[in-house]
Amino acid sequence: MEFLEDYSHIRNMIEEEMDEYLSEKIHKNNKPILDEFYKLIKKHVFSGGKRLRPLCMTMGYRGYVEDYKIIGPSISPELVHSSSLILDDAMDEDVMRHGEPTFNATYADKFFDSMGFDFSKYSHGRYWIQRDTLKNLFFAQKAISRYSYALSVLGSNVMYSMSMEVLSRSDFDNDKVVKALELQRKMYQILNEGQLMDILYESMHSNEEEYLAMIHRKTGILFIYPIRIGLVMAGQDDYRSMDGYSNAISIAFQIKDDLLGTFGSEGITGKSAFSDIVEGKRTLLVIKALENASESERKILEKTLGYVHASKEDIATVRAIFKDTGAYDYCQDLANSYVKDSKALIPDDISKESRKFFLSLADFITDRER
Repeated sequence: MEFLEDYSHIRNMIEEEMDEYLSEKIHKNNKPILDEFYKLIKKHVFSGGKRLRPLCMTMGYRGYVEDYKIIGPSISPELVHSSSLILDDAMDEDVMRHGEPTFNATYADKFFDSMGFDFSKYSHGRYWIQRDTLKNLFFAQKAISRYSYALSVLGSNVMYSMSMEVLSRSDFDNDKVVKALELQRKMYQILNEGQLMDILYESMHSNEEEYLAMIHRKTGILFIYPIRIGLVMAGQDDYRSMDGYSNAISIAFQIKDDLLGTFGSEGITGKSAFSDIVEGKRTLLVIKALENASESERKILEKTLGYVHASKEDIATVRAIFKDTGAYDYCQDLANSYVKDSKALIPDDISKESRKFFLSLADFITDRER
């Protein structure tokens, strides 16, 4: 990805800062059980990610200040983003992200290994006809699910706490730090509201307007607020000056994510291209397809979306309907339109370096393959 390569020097500084901070958490807690916990958090953070949120905070700051003092605080939105992914994966019961087991899947495996559960007896038919045979399987599944979900919630909470710590100990004037902490707190609140809306909309007939309101909270604020904090640290009174740009690229980003979640290459995205369909996620693709579908197409969609045992043929049929109804082209065109609009919303007084970054980021949003 040429865009990411162009800013590899800044991404390297960000990752070095994250490595130092998370390594400190591992080595200074003096509790072996917490060592393992923080090692898994570190592995989760470094298992993938483009570092777009820290880059946005950094380049928002460098739009008005030439130094790299912001690099330390810039890892805070990455920790929040990672904390949201841990919880998102647990809620969706996803087991893979970036080609690696998710946080909840890792702890499910660890708990299962510690149980010493004996599956050998289930290989004989005579055991299955005995009374209460399935009860042990049921309780094992319930215990594993409860344990892994609980650890995911705790991991997510700890990562948010760390994001606040990173900001609070940064070497900036106290008034800037206080303002940044309040913005971070507000970001986390809105992010959780977006997650709530996402879950509730799965069982509701949400429309495009409601979908856009949801992704503003779930995706948009993870671009809007890091840039705001970067501007605050740069001493800019109008820290909302980039909000229009941030909101536009975040909508395009999520629409592109939805397209990749159904049409992307698993080898590149590191995530199943089936999951959004079999989980019945109410993406814009689904909303527009249902709006435009014929009666027979609608029946197929309603039967397949959210059906965990859907076959490859069923998935292929749904993908074809997304294209035949014009939903795919509509989403592509809308994402491109938001990207085009975003470029005109970059402030005139921002540095040439930052202007170039934000223009390139806008193009990257819709050109990316993962």
